[in-house]
Amino acid sequence: MHKHLWLSLIASLFVQCAIGQTDGSAARHEKAVEENLRYLAVIKGRPDPGMSLADQMLRLHVPGVSIAVIHDKRIDWSKGYGVARLGGPPVSASTLFGAASMSKPVTAMAVLRLVQEGKIDLDVDVNTYLKRWKIPANEYTKNHPVTVRELLSHTSGIGTHNGMIYDPDKGVPSMLEVLDGKPPATTPPVRVESEPGKKYAYANGGYMILERLITELTGKSFAESMRELVLAPIGMIHSTYEASLSPAKAAAAAMAYDESGTSGTAAAHFVEPNAAAGGLWTTATDYAKFVIELQKEYAGESHGVLDQKMAQMMVTAGMGPSESIRWGLGVRVGGTPPHIYFEHGGSAVFQCDMVGYPSGDGVVVLTNGGGGGSLSDQIVRSVAQAYAWPDFQPVEHTVVPVDPSKFGHYVGTYDFIKVTQDGSHLMAEIPLGSKAQELFPESETQYFLRYVPTRVIFDVNPDGSVTGLEFITTYVHWHREKTP
Repeated sequence: MHKHLWLSLIASLFVQCAIGQTDGSAARHEKAVEENLRYLAVIKGRPDPGMSLADQMLRLHVPGVSIAVIHDKRIDWSKGYGVARLGGPPVSASTLFGAASMSKPVTAMAVLRLVQEGKIDLDVDVNTYLKRWKIPANEYTKNHPVTVRELLSHTSGIGTHNGMIYDPDKGVPSMLEVLDGKPPATTPPVRVESEPGKKYAYANGGYMILERLITELTGKSFAESMRELVLAPIGMIHSTYEASLSPAKAAAAAMAYDESGTSGTAAAHFVEPNAAAGGLWTTATDYAKFVIELQKEYAGESHGVLDQKMAQMMVTAGMGPSESIRWGLGVRVGGTPPHIYFEHGGSAVFQCDMVGYPSGDGVVVLTNGGGGGSLSDQIVRSVAQAYAWPDFQPVEHTVVPVDPSKFGHYVGTYDFIKVTQDGSHLMAEIPLGSKAQELFPESETQYFLRYVPTRVIFDVNPDGSVTGLEFITTYVHWHREKTP
């Protein structure tokens, strides 16, 4: 059965559904993107002809993909690939995907509209506006209560939990049950865990508080509030924060698949009660309208939701996990002036990404497979190359020869990382239990991964024994001891 379904998918890839019209230039860009996907790391001296989107969808077990590419603040081209579910219809213009954490920028725009209308002050204690539920006071909030600005920018001190998918047939917790960690919620309560305003820590729970704020200020459901505040003004006619989806929308939605591509969850059984953080259902063209509206508002060319001052505030970099990765109000901000960009990914079985340059370019990628995270990254890099963006380009590395007999010293477990040897290759499970990836040597002790911005540096004593490693990504630099 599995073989039959994937053969059906292969056939459908050659009946790709064009979502928008393309001119000659757009068609050339489209073809270039489809045929030149790239890994993050390019190895010097090794040919890298690029990979096709169709091949990578099959290799990564991603049944369906929807892409919208933005150029000069308009949709240059958009297209669906594959199927909404194995054995089902092809991805079309109206196929809904879960946006996962890409829901947050849209929520942030709604909050900022309420700020613009004078209904919220960004720098006032958010408990001032909350009535039925308030952030519990503790030792971290006694001198600095949590503000709306800090919730938007992930600097509130709230932990990173509270992003779970529930099946309506088995019970979905209410907003208050999730906030207080009461059954049927399966996550801890939303609480401040460090002093607000002092550091960046990505927090799904903080956006649930913003959801509560919006519903209490508007007196309407979150889905209806978001439709009125953002979705309708922008023209996102297919998008919704409904939870659960209506039968009609559930029938138009893609099924979410795990990394094997064999186990799927239908939209009717896929509910994120923390809707503000991860509950948006959308299409690539709809979400591209959001990106374009923010680009135009930033330039003062539109004020469909926000004025120029508020839009620029949203895309102003604040704190972040590193100097190169910082957060605005609801979006990650990167790049170098004048070519800054705003970005946000999503990962909740559905894997997706969006990038927008205020100057006018961008891309939205939605997938319905657990392997879609890697695929989304590759598509963004392909778009970046096709449109000559200054960012998101592959990084060249030099690989040096290392005697495989030395790898035995590195084999072992380092907290959440397991290092193994496969013949002449050093491999790593990151995290423990995941599919092992090859570690490529830049020296005898320093290695990198091809697919993600990750380096591993082993700590070696003069006697040759290995005591630990340094785990370095764009976001973190951690030391982990080797388990005896």
